Amino acid sequence: MSKKSFLKELGSRILVCDGAFGTQLRKRIPSYVACLDACNIDSDYLYIVQDIHREYKVVGVDIIQTNTFGANAKKLEFYGLEEQVREINAAGVRLAREVAVEDIFVAGSVGPIETSPFSNEFSVEEVSSAFKEQMEVLVEGGIDLIMLETFSDSREIEIATQLALTYDLPVVVQIRGMPRGKLSDGMDICVFARQMENLGVAAVGINDRPPHEVSEILKRLAKIVNLPIIVQPDAGAPRMSQGKLLSEEYTVAPRLYGEYVNDFVKLGANIIGGCCGTTPEHIQQIKMVTEGILPTEREKQVFVFKDVPKSFKLEFDSNPIQQIFDEKDAIISVEMRAKTFTQFSAMIRESKNLAKAKIDLFDVPDNAGATVNIGAIGTAFRLQQETSVPTIIHWTTRQRNLISTQSHLLEAWALGVEGILALSGDHPKVGRFETARIVADLKGSVQLIELITRLNDNQLINGTSIGEPCNFYIGAGFNIAEKLENQVKHLTQKVKNGAQFVYTQPVYTLDDIERTYEATKHLGVKVLYGIMPITTPRSIPFLRDNLGIYIPRSIVEQFSEMGDAMSTCFGLEMINNFVYNLGQQNRVPIDGIYVIPPSNVNWKNKRKAVIDIIEAYRGQIVVE
Repeated sequence: MSKKSFLKELGSRILVCDGAFGTQLRKRIPSYVACLDACNIDSDYLYIVQDIHREYKVVGVDIIQTNTFGANAKKLEFYGLEEQVREINAAGVRLAREVAVEDIFVAGSVGPIETSPFSNEFSVEEVSSAFKEQMEVLVEGGIDLIMLETFSDSREIEIATQLALTYDLPVVVQIRGMPRGKLSDGMDICVFARQMENLGVAAVGINDRPPHEVSEILKRLAKIVNLPIIVQPDAGAPRMSQGKLLSEEYTVAPRLYGEYVNDFVKLGANIIGGCCGTTPEHIQQIKMVTEGILPTEREKQVFVFKDVPKSFKLEFDSNPIQQIFDEKDAIISVEMRAKTFTQFSAMIRESKNLAKAKIDLFDVPDNAGATVNIGAIGTAFRLQQETSVPTIIHWTTRQRNLISTQSHLLEAWALGVEGILALSGDHPKVGRFETARIVADLKGSVQLIELITRLNDNQLINGTSIGEPCNFYIGAGFNIAEKLENQVKHLTQKVKNGAQFVYTQPVYTLDDIERTYEATKHLGVKVLYGIMPITTPRSIPFLRDNLGIYIPRSIVEQFSEMGDAMSTCFGLEMINNFVYNLGQQNRVPIDGIYVIPPSNVNWKNKRKAVIDIIEAYRGQIVVE
């Protein structure tokens, strides 16, 4: 079929697109088959691909989509199939074309490369190249239109759309809309649709959202775009049973789906199909509702999108932690954590004594060393209540999905915790719960910093307003190493994304402090140097090998011949001498220290050790 014939049909009737392909394919192939797109070239499964196409053809669809949603080089690379882009996409078109014959339009399905709204894993050039490689094969194979679907980032979809429009084929663009009609980067879907219209796409719309959300967004789109609109909702959400996701069972049955289709028709949809969880039965409902019905004439409204800032901030009283960093020259922060309730009680008691020593900050780690501690938010809340000392929480990306990460951070803000040190976190293998799973929704501290920055801009990751912005003061970690080049590059990215202060890992020599200062001074943020006594020789391999803490060979050698009793005294004396010299030296300016109490003593002795370190740093005692 020609471009002209598709556009003519699109203007004269409601076209029915097929439904979920991945859901249907996953039902019929073994669970160990990871890459669905590769089924196109697997002799054991390619007939199943065609069977699914035929089932949709039987119920009367006008458009079928190729099984190539993830068939770009960057996604195929995950399965070791990046060299088979051409083979997989060509086969996808052929299998669809053989079923469609001349009666049905074949849409070349192209999905996003960047699946995370924070990813930025690939350069513009890499993304463009991957899309171009895939699209060229699809076009050569004989598709009738290019279907860009399930995108969520306006930057990525613009790249894909610009490329798709270089081919002499209709281009249909679908956004995986977020709640409240936002894209993942905060752009309003109506603004996006108008941009697509200006570029010259054939149709624009939304997929991969539940029917009720699609209906609400369609109400907005229908009033402002002149283009044909496509909608392909999910069949609701997968059902849960005994904690397991039933990927084959969804909440919106075909009959209910058909009721929503009535709404889509009335609102002016021109192409209607299905996404995740939909079946030929769902698509049959679409066919029954739309048979013989002309597209609804949409009533247009004139919308003027004002030049408003992407985000806004309310006037706040100064963040107390930011105020400390802005106004003080020799900041002292002390780490507080407890594994048991007995330790917690003792920690709270000694925190009051530490507060009397006029420390500036407490900070609470987030299960450092992959151990189980009493939670950082609750601990910080109690410390602030009992001592009035502003408290920073360490927060990691290791153990929470996007939902819980955002929820816990909002909880922290609601409880008055206003400082966050954003970290990746130690791997579970480091601790005693090595079977615990890593949750990789956020890939490291850079993305976590960006997420917190969004909360400060009054929005969740999906653009939903939280009512008023947070005002977190955001910190980043810095790893001391023998060579600092890579560490500095990583820290630079953190600062670029919103980090406002830095905590280093423990440091043990003035030379390492000087190296760190010279390497980071251009970033313009204050740096607090980690101070942690080594109290047993046995701890050195763990700190160095498991936690990645850089301990110079000269320090290791000093502990090598000592027993535990002698090493404890020596370690405390050594760290006191070090911080005294640190406080008195004039080689480089020092913004402050971050004191980590010794781990192998009770809280009374931790407090004594910390007080000694603080006094030494302030030069209030003479250390031999």
